[in-house]
Amino acid sequence: MVWRIHFSEDDLARIQVSPTMGPLAETVLAVALLRWPQQPRTMLSEWRGQVLLTQQIRPLTALLPPGCHGVDLPTLTGEKATIEQGLRALLDVPREHLLVEMEYTDRRHRLPGLAWAVAEAGGRAKLAEAAQAAYYELVQPFWPRIHACLHAEQATRRRTLAGQGPGALLASLQGPRIRWRPPVLEIMMPGNVEMELGGRGIALVPSVFVGKDPSLHENPNDVDEMPRLVLPAADSARLWAAPRSRGSALAALVGRNRAAVLQSIADGCTTTELARRVGISLAAASQHASVLRGAGLIVTRRQGGAVLHVLTPLGAELLQAG
Repeated sequence: MVWRIHFSEDDLARIQVSPTMGPLAETVLAVALLRWPQQPRTMLSEWRGQVLLTQQIRPLTALLPPGCHGVDLPTLTGEKATIEQGLRALLDVPREHLLVEMEYTDRRHRLPGLAWAVAEAGGRAKLAEAAQAAYYELVQPFWPRIHACLHAEQATRRRTLAGQGPGALLASLQGPRIRWRPPVLEIMMPGNVEMELGGRGIALVPSVFVGKDPSLHENPNDVDEMPRLVLPAADSARLWAAPRSRGSALAALVGRNRAAVLQSIADGCTTTELARRVGISLAAASQHASVLRGAGLIVTRRQGGAVLHVLTPLGAELLQAG
């Protein structure tokens, strides 16, 4: 079983790398993940131990049957930077658009009566309230870390796209379930899918809660809209671990202003770029990066012949606080 996504030259030229579809989308995926028995219970076990699906969330869980991603609310609402924007978009989704997605899901996973009620007058407000409650319970306490993780993923992929081109970016996705066989991206998933992008391109979106498998999203209500391929974020497993004691590493920061260095790493950079941005020597940039890495504020990834520094969730939180 394989999904095959066919790329033309125009599609390759239009590839986009998004940081995230936003907190509402991550909330919907988080609820679906908790209700998916085929997903390993060990996945995000630290997070699972801190959250709970409450009765208040029922209008949302009704749209997300166990064993699937459910009704594609993230595609209906689009990319929204804040939960408030996402909830407004959810309230504004045309009834007929929501029903198209619900009927598609219902053909494979039967939706309960409560699900159909949220599409009617008065039901949408209850759905928005449930989504808000789910966000506060499952995502909001961790959102700064999640956001930083997803932006780090975007920075890495964008550098590959800008420096090596779309083919190299698609090749970098290869793993046990993804293969780039130009001009086709193959994804080992249940069912056979042949998707012709037709010049629309595709957006690659990292997610913490998509689970172990990629998720392909296409809007049946807008045939011209760019599809999205949602991929598991590489470093999401590190988000939930208790911060290790940083003791002397953090003490090394006291009295020394590394805010400019941390700010320069916000979008990802190599040691050479860091030195140029801050106006310091290569040796000094390397030393700064070493201290920040020891303090748990950045991580360093190898990218070809260079190394790329990106913020950790803790580093992003510190930068925002400053």
